[in-house]
Amino acid sequence: MSADGWGNSGWTPEPEYASDRDDILNGFYLQALSEAITYDRITGFFASSALTLYWKALPGFVDRGGKLRILCSPRITERDALGIERGYEARDDESLAAVLRAEFGALLGSDQLRKPALALAALISESILDVRLARVAGAALHDRRMFHDKVGLFTDAGGQRIGFRGSLNETRFGIASDGNVESFDAWTSWTGRNDNIRVQRSAERFERLWAGESAGVEVLALPSSFRHWLDTQADGIDWREFAAEITTEAEQDLVIRSAPDGRPLLEQQLRGLDAWEKHGKRGILAHATGSGKTVTGITAITNHDGPALVVAPSRLVARQWEKQLEDTGRRVHLCGDGETTWKTRLRNWLTQPASERVVVALAPTAAQQAFVKQASRARNLLLVGDEVHRLGAPSYRSVLEIDAAARLGLSATPERAGDPEGTTAIYNYFGGVIDTYTLKDALNVGTLCDYLYYPQLVRLNAQEQEDWDELSKKIGRLVAQAHNSNDGASSNLMGRVKVLATQRARIAKTAAAKTPLAHSVVSKNYEPGQRWLVYCDNKHQLQEITGKLRSSGIDAYEYYSDMPGDKDATLRYFNENGGVVVSIKCLDEGVDIPNADHALILASSKNPREFIQRRGRVLRKADGKSLAIIYDAILQPESLGDASGMALLQGELARAGNFAQSALNSNARDPLERLVVSLGGDLEALYGYLGSGDEDD
Repeated sequence: MSADGWGNSGWTPEPEYASDRDDILNGFYLQALSEAITYDRITGFFASSALTLYWKALPGFVDRGGKLRILCSPRITERDALGIERGYEARDDESLAAVLRAEFGALLGSDQLRKPALALAALISESILDVRLARVAGAALHDRRMFHDKVGLFTDAGGQRIGFRGSLNETRFGIASDGNVESFDAWTSWTGRNDNIRVQRSAERFERLWAGESAGVEVLALPSSFRHWLDTQADGIDWREFAAEITTEAEQDLVIRSAPDGRPLLEQQLRGLDAWEKHGKRGILAHATGSGKTVTGITAITNHDGPALVVAPSRLVARQWEKQLEDTGRRVHLCGDGETTWKTRLRNWLTQPASERVVVALAPTAAQQAFVKQASRARNLLLVGDEVHRLGAPSYRSVLEIDAAARLGLSATPERAGDPEGTTAIYNYFGGVIDTYTLKDALNVGTLCDYLYYPQLVRLNAQEQEDWDELSKKIGRLVAQAHNSNDGASSNLMGRVKVLATQRARIAKTAAAKTPLAHSVVSKNYEPGQRWLVYCDNKHQLQEITGKLRSSGIDAYEYYSDMPGDKDATLRYFNENGGVVVSIKCLDEGVDIPNADHALILASSKNPREFIQRRGRVLRKADGKSLAIIYDAILQPESLGDASGMALLQGELARAGNFAQSALNSNARDPLERLVVSLGGDLEALYGYLGSGDEDD
């Protein structure tokens, strides 16, 4: 290219580009940037990862005095570019700054995008890059309208311009050769009157938008507190050094390996599979809900030279494995759920390579001795245990007798609460946890939706409180007796304590006040088209709540294991139309309902697995969804003056603290703090519950 600009260099862009035919990066972007002194971009979404693609053009661009101006929706990370972004939920500078800081933090937490993120901060700090945020003026919370325009303008030193308009966003997946299928039209100021008019009008429109003078669009500068924070991140950063290191080869680095369906594997999937290979194809991946455990398992199956057996915890999970495996071209043999041909065919099926056939068995079926014996005869068998913690239960533990050469366990929470023997059995068989990916990790990189958490305080009624206190006294007496007894008597007494503790916990789960609370929360906050999950304790509570919601004109329906009708059809209707699903336990584990955007938890055990899984159901990503909202019924005691009140509060705070510490809203703890103070409790003790431990999912 000459220094005189494109018009004198011999290069003119094509009138139209399509990613399935043209090299958008090298054939257009780098050519245009090689002579430009300004690049103005209107885009639905801007991701710093886009910069990794044209790093090598930036030093020359800046040496010519180049400036970039990006006008986009409130988002700076690479995620699916559909739906409402959480930046639209931020209604003031401080909340928007918090959202942007969380977005930027996700980049800093990625090994692949940390340097581009720091370079981005440096470019902004040095006033080379200016970013402003655009959204539909006056858009209400949950409004699905968004700023989604896509136009770009390059200008050279001679004042000549190139404009383009089309489908692509300013993201890696918009520009890269292995990204989305995109197309756009391009026009110049020197190739004809009509093209010149289009360039001129686009430039005028950009200036109006940038100045906030376009009707119907609200334009925001980056909040000053976020700019200050970016300056601190950029301190000492030489973006030119990064530009020398990060060339267009970074495009290939971002896609090291692909899943069987061709999609690039995520960082945690690659890391987990590498760890599994290094451990001799043995180990458990403790990966959070929504991290792509099924795809990880299918990739392991694809790369395994031998037969494969997947053990699933339930019919729904088994069917999901069946569908996803069939989507990769495999024939799946289902064992259980009415399929009994395995009794005569299993050994034959397990002589087939995993590239052709895969056996998927429900855990109760795989635990049968006839199944174990046949499966153990398979040579070089890969056994994949989904929700692997289930296999430590006494009724399923015989699955661990299958002599599989390769073993992969998958679970957000592989450790069995209160069952060290079962946990040890799982760890011994699979080889322990070899990689961990927590909910906090998933939130940081955008694998899961961020969420808002709203504790809802309720009380026991007089009779419930009396029953709770009476059981607490009995428990206290038995515990005291157990401490002063021999081992045999102590074991018997503690067995009785466990029974009474279960009865006491049932009082909390079925508290009468929870039904009107559910009706109030859903009635006040539900909007048509939303998808709510309400978790109950028993069928009576479920039916009572469903009836009250329906009487208020809310589309509510029941979902439980032995319900009449078609459970699958219920979930399909829910996904397509929205509404409120009122459920007991059968939505806890492995059920894929990513469209769910609200949850109300009325009953939960102290077992972290249960409440972590319930939260995970509503945090999965889906088109049009970027934020989840969780309401949680928290029972408050009458006082903290005795062990009874402390027992109730401690159990509730264990869950509430876990939820509050990862929530997007920093005020999630406020009602819990006020409760403890009002009861005369110790806030330091409260913080012990709210801040204790890392996320274990």
